[in-house]
Amino acid sequence: MIGAGLAGQIVIGLTAGFLLGRFHFSSGSWNARLFAAGAAGKAIALQLGRIAVAVATLVLLARLLGLAALLCGALGFLVARPLLLWRFGALR
Repeated sequence: MIGAGLAGQIVIGLTAGFLLGRFHFSSGSWNARLFAAGAAGKAIALQLGRIAVAVATLVLLARLLGLAALLCGALGFLVARPLLLWRFGALR
């Protein structure tokens, strides 16, 4: 575990989780376009890649920084979705 205080774990976790969430939920539209275009293989590969990146990032937060970073990372990940929907509109 890296020697970061609780405040550092919270800030790093929230930041990493939010950036991860932005990437994950923003790339969802690309994934939907691939499915709509009939490229199901590419869409499934992209979906699996998105999930793998999210899981790997959260596992790294937990292993390197601890529980507080993991929980704040998950919170940041979940906060990113409604903010993206609000910014870009639910109907695109």
